[in-house]
Amino acid sequence: MNTLDASAPVPPALLRERAASSVIRALDVLSDPWSFLILREAFFGVRRFEALRVNLRIARNILTERLGRLVAEGVLERRLYEERPPRHEYRLTEAGRDFYPAIVALMSWGDRWRPLDDGPPLTLLHIDDGSIVEPVVICSSCASPISPFDVVLEAGPGAGTEIDFVTPATRRRGDDEAWLRGRPCSVARALHAIGDRWSFRILRQSFFGAKRFETFQQSLGIARNILSERLTRLVGEGILERRRYKERPERFEYLLSPAGLALYPSFLLLMAWGDRWRMSETGPPLLIRHQRCGATVQPRLICARRKTGIVVNAVTYRMNYRYAPADERA
Repeated sequence: MNTLDASAPVPPALLRERAASSVIRALDVLSDPWSFLILREAFFGVRRFEALRVNLRIARNILTERLGRLVAEGVLERRLYEERPPRHEYRLTEAGRDFYPAIVALMSWGDRWRPLDDGPPLTLLHIDDGSIVEPVVICSSCASPISPFDVVLEAGPGAGTEIDFVTPATRRRGDDEAWLRGRPCSVARALHAIGDRWSFRILRQSFFGAKRFETFQQSLGIARNILSERLTRLVGEGILERRRYKERPERFEYLLSPAGLALYPSFLLLMAWGDRWRMSETGPPLLIRHQRCGATVQPRLICARRKTGIVVNAVTYRMNYRYAPADERA
């Protein structure tokens, strides 16, 4: 978990308060698209530095830093597999494996809303019989889908504020989307649409009912120029729809599109991860009550055909040969 060392001075500009949020705590761990994609590779069984570097086409220094952060966050663990010279590999912890449902949900979104001409880059398969996995997120209590329109938000025992540590920007112009150079991936295409810290937070507020510029600005404490740019980007990506609600003076609101609504299950799964692995001693900051059954929402990723849970150790994958390197094609 991200913590601040009380003995080390932190520039005031990097510290501020935010509303306590399990979703944002989860996103603090997966702090940028590189971290998501490193975790994706770990789910594919990739454990060693050089294999990660080649598959992601990532610079060595960036990979070293991200691996170190994921180990510090308790998502990966570093194990020695060769003594002379010392070599290490990176394995998923229980907390890391628990991110699997959220990553699969993002992959499913990318397959549907950012399709490639030759089909999905990979297909998930059940290990036991090789049948295709059909992911869907349901309410654990009533086994029905969950929409932001059929839930009631309630303050949880852990509601309040917490310190938000803002990492200084270190990316160079032109490198912002270097993470797209690796193997074709529906997760990467989903992250291209929403994969920066402010876009995730704006979308979260949309799920909570925010529609207007001032509402977003006040609830997030975001600079107006950054908010304007992110809203424009989310509209351009088809995640939000911009609609005029007042003519004089002209005013607009931002509503979730069908593609934006389809991201709701991913956010529920990220929230569930944060509730489990980054919850404060007082409890979860937010409770979501499902109006259909009256229960507090506990999202579950299942296979729609089998009606059974999807876990990383029971699933494998098949690459679409069209996207595989020529020397790996069957």
